[in-house]
Amino acid sequence: MKTPAAWRRNRPMWVRNAWYVAAWSHEVADDGLLARTIMNEPLVLYRTGGGTVVAMEDRCCHRLAPLSLGRREGDDLRCMYHGLKFGPDGRCNEIPGQTTIPARAVVRGYPVVERGSWIWVWMGEAARADVSQIPETIAASDPDWNIGMGCLDYAANYQLINDNLLDLSHLAFVHENTLGRGTPQWATEQPIRARLDRGVRFQRRFRGRGPSHYFGKPGERYDMWHSYDFLVPGLFIQRPAWYPLGTAKRCDGKAPAEEPLFVRCDDQAVIPVTDRSSRYFYSAGGRSKDASLELAGEIFRFTEVAFHEDKVIIEAQQKVIDQDPGRQMLSLSMDGGPNLFRGIVRELIAAETSIGGGAEAARAG
Repeated sequence: MKTPAAWRRNRPMWVRNAWYVAAWSHEVADDGLLARTIMNEPLVLYRTGGGTVVAMEDRCCHRLAPLSLGRREGDDLRCMYHGLKFGPDGRCNEIPGQTTIPARAVVRGYPVVERGSWIWVWMGEAARADVSQIPETIAASDPDWNIGMGCLDYAANYQLINDNLLDLSHLAFVHENTLGRGTPQWATEQPIRARLDRGVRFQRRFRGRGPSHYFGKPGERYDMWHSYDFLVPGLFIQRPAWYPLGTAKRCDGKAPAEEPLFVRCDDQAVIPVTDRSSRYFYSAGGRSKDASLELAGEIFRFTEVAFHEDKVIIEAQQKVIDQDPGRQMLSLSMDGGPNLFRGIVRELIAAETSIGGGAEAARAG
């Protein structure tokens, strides 16, 4: 059956020349092998004796068996099907029963950076790996912050999760009893949007907001400055801050320069696993001066409840889309953020294709 033109236009778009979160740092043990899939590509991750993380294709070049079912031998990885052994650079250095090692006996390696409690893998051309594109995120070991860390697997295309995070008007409805409780302005007031080099910045000011479940006293009112960046390929970096009532008026809508009463933090990463599955990494908490370990744990648990609310509706949305892939969505004013970001993704894919390194991206998008 021929794929409808409308569905072809909405196929998953993957920017390959970007850093993707493959795992939390603690998931890559000193002596273990971790299998992961990103954009339909199987990966295996492990640490060398010195602690450096290695990421390579989880597919032996011989009979295509998964290397994640293999065995660590020092810094090398041995395939446990026919015994080929590979170094951290992906080159085969031993073939049982054979002295000559073919030049093609190699598996693809990926640039890896460990930063902010995440393992970042560059999925595109290794020569274009740019560590400056990795945003600053909060590590679990940072004494200035107390955070919780989690992960959810979605039976949905990653773009639907991105769209959800690029349009927080849904907080007033999907999360009416959690993150959006008592704040209808999420839906009634549009954010200020600014295009970044590889993403979008959103800013809102909430005047006279009541206390949240983790900050403030009953009956008191506060102003909140809400700002977050959403970056390619699907990174959500947020530091909302609460201030005394009247701060927003004094600052005339600009970001306050004074010390806030309370600051929470949210770092999130949306990862395309396959066309119809995604992985969602997230952390949430607050400044250690504002949030004790106990309070940070409460913030995290409350946030997790809300994220499961997102999961329910997004997975249901994917099922409806699959029933009629050619059906077009109606674009409204609240879709300005998702539409802008999808445009940035298309531009990056087009640029990858034009420089000759985006053939795979062109097929995916």
